[in-house]
Amino acid sequence: MDRTSNLTNSAGLNCQWSNNVCYVVIEWYPTMGHQTVMDLLHEGHPGCTRMKALARSFVWWPGIDGDLEGRVKECHQCQLTRYTPAQAPLYPWEFSSAPWERLHADFAGPFLGRTFLVVVDAFSKWLEVFPLSTATSATTIDKLEAFL
Repeated sequence: MDRTSNLTNSAGLNCQWSNNVCYVVIEWYPTMGHQTVMDLLHEGHPGCTRMKALARSFVWWPGIDGDLEGRVKECHQCQLTRYTPAQAPLYPWEFSSAPWERLHADFAGPFLGRTFLVVVDAFSKWLEVFPLSTATSATTIDKLEAFL
């Protein structure tokens, strides 16, 4: 048998010989076996990055990255064991020793076409709310200067 020739075995695989190495050429049709391949790649729940790396080594089809990402997002086990960065340690504020020593301010809204400047005293938890037509630095400074 001539090793340089192309062979087709009973399974329909096309074997091509080159330099004493047999390369198997598999004809792939759109969506044929995608689920099976994704099942094999997903075995052991390796995560999205590892699945993509494995897939790039062996298979490709249009939209494979999106398909693999979707598989991992739908897998409950993968979501439970996915990488979660370490939480930053909490550094609580020191307690205020007197009223109006430290204030916390934030914006709320828009609500009914207005934005509200909310100021809270850290000592007494007293709340002051100022309606603003626009939440700009100039209007915020004006309200805080008038209040303090």
